[in-house]
Amino acid sequence: MTLIFRVAKAARFATGRLVFRKKLPADFGSARIYVTPRSDIRLLKPGWKDSAGDLLLVARRHVRPGACVWDLGSNLGIFSFCAAFKSGSGGRCYSLEADPRYAEFQNRTLSRLPGGYARITVLCAAIAGGMSLLDLAIPRKGHARNHLAIVPGNSAGETETTKQVVCVTGDFLARHWGKPDFVKMDVEGAELLALQGAPSLLEKARPIFYIEVCEETQKPVSALLRGANYRLFRLAANGTEQAVESCVFNTLAKPVEKC
Repeated sequence: MTLIFRVAKAARFATGRLVFRKKLPADFGSARIYVTPRSDIRLLKPGWKDSAGDLLLVARRHVRPGACVWDLGSNLGIFSFCAAFKSGSGGRCYSLEADPRYAEFQNRTLSRLPGGYARITVLCAAIAGGMSLLDLAIPRKGHARNHLAIVPGNSAGETETTKQVVCVTGDFLARHWGKPDFVKMDVEGAELLALQGAPSLLEKARPIFYIEVCEETQKPVSALLRGANYRLFRLAANGTEQAVESCVFNTLAKPVEKC
């Protein structure tokens, strides 16, 4: 039993340290991006359906040539690179990732990215309701579930360590990055804080959002978005959109004037 335990432990360690380059689909330029199963074990599977199928679907349907796209909580930047190809050389893509290790993975990909992609800017920071310094909790398993430690009810599991991170607001980003056309947000329970810190973004920029909304924040996030004259949709695996009254885990939110 001792030998089996040691082998299993060594295998987990090796998987956690593994970094490799994975090829994007042809309709996203076939670039190879740096990934690690420490973020999501499903990245070891061929293709992208299990690990990022919804992100690729959203990029295909909603990112237009020349678009300005934000990826908030970008992790390995999978959506950023897909969106950058769809927006093309005339577009802009901004990637926000709180964990410096994952921001560096993205910069490594950028150093080898072929032509045809929008200019991508990677900022190592978190998004919250105000400008601040907060702790980022790093779970023992699955760095895709990194989250701000102040977020209540987060179910990311046992915390391995914490890192202090700079937090910015959506309105601060808009002043420096310009108005986005599309915003993908996956901030592990901090989505309400992020939207509360972006009233001007909601009122003036009016981007389409694709937001991961945890169960604890679905009611207040729904109220906030509806109060800003957004309509909510569930995105099916085949790409169809179904109107919903309240946010679901993956919610597409559109300004009424873009519906």
